[in-house]
Amino acid sequence: MTDELSGKNQAGPITLASLNLHGGMTSRGVPFDVAEACHRLKADVITLQEAWRPEAQPDVVTDVAAALGAGVRHRGLARNTNRARLGIGTDEGAGTWGLAILTMLPVIGYHEIELGRAPGDRIGRAAQVLTLATPGGGALRVVNTHLTHRYSSPVQLALLVRRLAGSPVPTVIAGDLNMPRPATVVALGYRPVVRGRTFPAGWPLIQLDHMLLRGRVTATGAEVAEPLGSDHLPIRAQLSPGY
Repeated sequence: MTDELSGKNQAGPITLASLNLHGGMTSRGVPFDVAEACHRLKADVITLQEAWRPEAQPDVVTDVAAALGAGVRHRGLARNTNRARLGIGTDEGAGTWGLAILTMLPVIGYHEIELGRAPGDRIGRAAQVLTLATPGGGALRVVNTHLTHRYSSPVQLALLVRRLAGSPVPTVIAGDLNMPRPATVVALGYRPVVRGRTFPAGWPLIQLDHMLLRGRVTATGAEVAEPLGSDHLPIRAQLSPGY
């Protein structure tokens, strides 16, 4: 395993990656190797959206976390459903669709923020908030979310930002925000660091996946990464919290 996935015992940048897994299916409804995708991201922290946890089979995200020596936190958004019902392929096996975070860094705090269900959306949205201990001795908040595909996604982002307010801890919001880059201006006090089209993966037309920073944290090497099987392209950056 590469250094980026082997944990850290010295101060240095933290690699954060984010990927909408599309339920582990390609845009054509064919399964892709989720474990391999997570390995290839080469990150200390990976935020995942549209993660699929089948009821009758092993959970790939939990298995890959164990293989990497990472911790994992799940948050279901749609339970007792199937991928066919969600419009992802034809699989009718029951399971849970939602969010997950894999982290090589120690978790010193965790909570979830409810964002409600937007008009016209069948699924209520939420965010995972992990506070992580960094190699430099400070803390970093990583917020994983998948906002509504309806036009009110900026409203949900503004609500999330308000509910994150009041903490001095450097913060990064990462995920499929379902809005173009200019619309992220509603995240007052946050700055976008990744620029590039992320959807659809085969012929990217728009950036829907974002990484927004607030506070004493800087980003280098921010990029849209190579396709890994999903209908979204992953994003990645090296973050250096300041104390």
